[in-house]
Amino acid sequence: MCGDVVIPRQTVILLSGIPATGKSTFARYLARERGFAHYDLECYPQGWPRRELKETWDADRSAFVTQVRQHHDRVVLDWGFPVSFVSWVDELRKCGVKLVWFDGDIARARCVFEQRGGIAEEFEKQVEAIRSAKYPASLNCAVVPTLPDSGVFLDHRQIERIIL
Repeated sequence: MCGDVVIPRQTVILLSGIPATGKSTFARYLARERGFAHYDLECYPQGWPRRELKETWDADRSAFVTQVRQHHDRVVLDWGFPVSFVSWVDELRKCGVKLVWFDGDIARARCVFEQRGGIAEEFEKQVEAIRSAKYPASLNCAVVPTLPDSGVFLDHRQIERIIL
């Protein structure tokens, strides 16, 4: 139970979306405040509570989901997946993983990305790939407008109410 939000056991959520829209920050919040196991799929091994599952992740997403559910009650996967990996996301979703897309104002996200040391050209490349793939519309998933043009991130409790 999370205030007025009940989070079922065996919940696995995949946070993805526009770079610098708060995915990792929200994943850490879920881990710290709500008891989720947080797997930062781009930060192996330090971002993995069960490092031994990396080989399974690389080989078979279905087996990975089965194993994380055996080890944890609730899991958040933090992964701004490359467009070319959408088949992996589809595998996860077939296993009941809920995809949540973090969206936001591109100009604000670019500023945040650069402020944390990211390279503007890399940001633009990622955003262009996302637009070309028609994400998030073509993904048919929950979309959370986490970073409006005001530059103020959506409150964690507001995000919880949207996605859980």
